[in-house]
Amino acid sequence: MIDVVCDLDGVVYLGDTVLDGVPDALRRLRDAGARILFVTNNAAKTPGQVAEKVSRLTGVAYDPADVCTSPEAAEGMLRDVDLPVYVVGDVGITEVLSRAGRDQTRDPGEARSVMVGLTTGLDYRQIAEAATALRNGARFIATNLDPTYPTTAGPLPGAGAIVAAIEVASGVEPEVAGKPYSPMRDLVKTRLSGPAWVIGDRVDTDMAMAHDEPGWVSVLVLSGATRNGQAGIDADHVVADLPAAVDLLLGEVGRR
Repeated sequence: MIDVVCDLDGVVYLGDTVLDGVPDALRRLRDAGARILFVTNNAAKTPGQVAEKVSRLTGVAYDPADVCTSPEAAEGMLRDVDLPVYVVGDVGITEVLSRAGRDQTRDPGEARSVMVGLTTGLDYRQIAEAATALRNGARFIATNLDPTYPTTAGPLPGAGAIVAAIEVASGVEPEVAGKPYSPMRDLVKTRLSGPAWVIGDRVDTDMAMAHDEPGWVSVLVLSGATRNGQAGIDADHVVADLPAAVDLLLGEVGRR
C-alpha cells in the first residue's frame, strides 16, 4: 500500500475553495490503492469537521480517521499533572480534549497547562490570563508555530502569531505539538503501514517532518504558502500543485 501524508490549507483548498484538479487527483490516489492521511497544523476544526469539509469540497468521501490535527498531537502530550487545561483556541482543541476526558478550566489560577491554537476570537483577556497561568508554573503547549496560513485573500495570521504574543507576555517558551515536531510525527506513524510520501506547501513544517523520518519522501507544492523562486526550498521534489504531485507519485511507484 502507498501511504500518503497530505496537507490541506494551500494543497487541497484555500478557505472554502477547492484547488483546480484536486478532486480528480484524490480519486486517482484512491483508485491506485493509496492510504491518504490528511495531516494539518490548523487547530480550528475537529477531525470530523475537517473530514466533512474535504468530502464536501472534493466529492471524495473521507471520515475522521483519515485526518490528524495538531490538537490531537497536543492532547497526547498531556499528563495527569497537566490538568486542568486553559485553552486559547476554538472547538478544534476543546472538543478533542473533551472527547479524551481532559479537564479544562477558564480560571488561570487553577490551570496546570495552557494549550494554544488558531482562533479568530482572540482578545486581550485571553492573552493576559494565559500569561498569568504560565507565570504561575503552568505548562505551555502550542498546537503549532505556523506564522500564517494561506487563503484566497492572501496569508492571514496563524497560530504562531498568537503563541508569540503569549510567549512574549509570559516569558515562557512553548513545547510544540504539530508538524514538524515529534508529537505529530509519532501520531502520524500510528496511522501508517510504512514510509510515506509527504505532500505539503510549507518547507518548515511538511518538508521538515518528512526529512526527519527515514524513507519518507517530501513533495513541495507551490499552490499555497511557498512560491516558486523563494530561497531555502529543501524538498525531494518541487511541483506546481497536488495533481502534479500525484502524477509524480504514481509515476515513481509504477516504475518500481
